[in-house]
Amino acid sequence: MKRFYLRPVWAVITISLMAALALTPAASASGGGSGSHQRSYLVTIENLTIGQPFTPPVAATHHRRTEIFSPGDEASEAVQGLAENGDVPGLMAALQADPRVDEIVVADADGPVLPGASVSFEITSERSRNRLSIAAMLICTNDGFAGIDSLRLPRKHGEPTVVYADGYDAGTELNTEDFDDLVPPCGPLTGVDSMGAGTGMSNPALAEDEDIDGHDGIEGVADLDPAIHDWDGPVAKITITRTDGLRVYEVEVSNLTGGQPFTPPVIITHGHDFDLFDVGDEASSAVQGLAENGDVPGVVAAAEGQEDVSHVLAAPAPVFPAGDGVYTVNAYPGANRITVASMLICTNDGFTGLDSKRLPRRVGQSVTYEGRGYDAGTELDTEDFDDLVPPCGPLTGVDSMGAGTGMTNPALAEDGEITRHAGVAGIGDLVPSIHDWSGATIEVTITRAG
Repeated sequence: MKRFYLRPVWAVITISLMAALALTPAASASGGGSGSHQRSYLVTIENLTIGQPFTPPVAATHHRRTEIFSPGDEASEAVQGLAENGDVPGLMAALQADPRVDEIVVADADGPVLPGASVSFEITSERSRNRLSIAAMLICTNDGFAGIDSLRLPRKHGEPTVVYADGYDAGTELNTEDFDDLVPPCGPLTGVDSMGAGTGMSNPALAEDEDIDGHDGIEGVADLDPAIHDWDGPVAKITITRTDGLRVYEVEVSNLTGGQPFTPPVIITHGHDFDLFDVGDEASSAVQGLAENGDVPGVVAAAEGQEDVSHVLAAPAPVFPAGDGVYTVNAYPGANRITVASMLICTNDGFTGLDSKRLPRRVGQSVTYEGRGYDAGTELDTEDFDDLVPPCGPLTGVDSMGAGTGMTNPALAEDGEITRHAGVAGIGDLVPSIHDWSGATIEVTITRAG
């Protein structure tokens, strides 16, 4: 028994009523299976052309034996209707009649996918129906469309699969490139005055009996302008990420010091194999960059490149002394650890954080951890404003006369290991009564929210 899920996404072009540009709400349909092996995916489709709008893409998850289209074969009636007239409902109906199709989604809540724009949507599948097909009309063509057919859905969680969709010619209508033979939205959507010309009906006089093939593009033989309507290479970029099993956490980061601001915290969820820092080991280049220069993007880049990492979040602002910030992160199955790292801004190479602490298991459960201040062991502790990052003085109300640097000074390099920070001694410009601390520097409370 089929299950229907209506979504209030964009009224798709029903070209059978094209004279009035009739609209119908987009829908998704799902069928087959009990849902016990259901998987979820986030799909983003980006229009890579400079002047070819797409009709709202039709996406379907299905069994490998289902085929929506295949280059070298004749186009089905449904694909012909989409490619010639933008008949999205017709393709939906054909897919809904196929018992091997799981879920059907028509994307875009606001209108056609315009050049340079993108649309994202969620779609599900049963484990045995692990293929994805997508099709959308190239609106300013006679019978052109874009799509992918029977792409195997990604198995791993959180790791995006990126594919590129080509433009195809359905081989069912001559490419006159005449506004009279194209769907009426072409002109208005591309800023070209088509004087209201257009049709949503197939013209038997233009019929051709060819197979689906790669589209040759726009040649400028009539009303279409290659400088506007043509394209080079793939027409769409499609990114697919498996999202089922996602867990959501609220993370509260509190600054326990009286005068040591933190750079925006980097929060990482991950599995057992990821390790950002360890006391007694040498600091990585990413940790060195954070501890000496507040290089938050460097830590983000280093973490995002690790296979065992699920989610990396850089907070939007510093955390001030006695202040806090609350952030939302997520984790995929197998990612049961959290790491937090932030520079102690008024130090030469100090940082604070948590290393690989366990995430709470149950929804509603909270855990709280405290972290110490650490010395990266990469720069001498001069406590001189000239050797510290410039925000130190202004953030703590001390006049540093604009002194500071965001660059590592080789003359101050030391070849040490990560140790617990000894605190601020007052040997330079820093004032222990303002910048020093006692005991833990950071408190992190993690609550599983979903």
